[in-house]
Amino acid sequence: MLNQNINGISPSAVTPQINYTDVIQQIEQALASDVQKLQLLTQQGIVTQQQGQYLMNELVNKKQQIDVFKQSLQNLTPHVQEQVPPPEKETVNPLEIFNKENPDFFTSEGRKELLEYIKDLDVDKDEISKIANLAQNLENYAIERYLKKSAHDKSLNDENFIAKSKLTSYAQHAPSDSNYNRIFTREDLGKMSGEEFTKNEKLIMEQARQGLIK
Repeated sequence: MLNQNINGISPSAVTPQINYTDVIQQIEQALASDVQKLQLLTQQGIVTQQQGQYLMNELVNKKQQIDVFKQSLQNLTPHVQEQVPPPEKETVNPLEIFNKENPDFFTSEGRKELLEYIKDLDVDKDEISKIANLAQNLENYAIERYLKKSAHDKSLNDENFIAKSKLTSYAQHAPSDSNYNRIFTREDLGKMSGEEFTKNEKLIMEQARQGLIK
């Protein structure tokens, strides 16, 4: 018969290297075998009913001790689960992500150089977006400056054209006098005597009307 004492086994002494589940199963199987043997011996009269009852009580106590030990083992030792390494994440190029979200950004004229520059950088998609926004802002600023300059140049050209038209018109309609070929200035008018002003009054007034006197 089984005569093992498991009182000396301490759940706190459990180490991961020992598979206590298998050990407990073996002990329980041995106890079950002892119960069958004891019942057979009692039936055959080899042991008395009193002896059989005593031995059966001992086996029941052993089973109870095993149950207590199993419960303590479950409380103190977490279930060891097979640790499956997490699947490796597929590495995605942040530039490819940006191109998917903004498929036509780098196809514009002048941005291919920017694309080649970004390819050599170790940046994430957010940084690429910041660079792209900066490039777009610079382009918009350059366009705005160009439009303002074009408008200013056109205004100057229009003013020059008007001035030339006035001079041409004046030259075509002015009398054939030597003074009529002269464009007076404010300084000239300030230096004129009353007689000179009266003499040239018609010409001065005509030039003033056409905005030629500066």
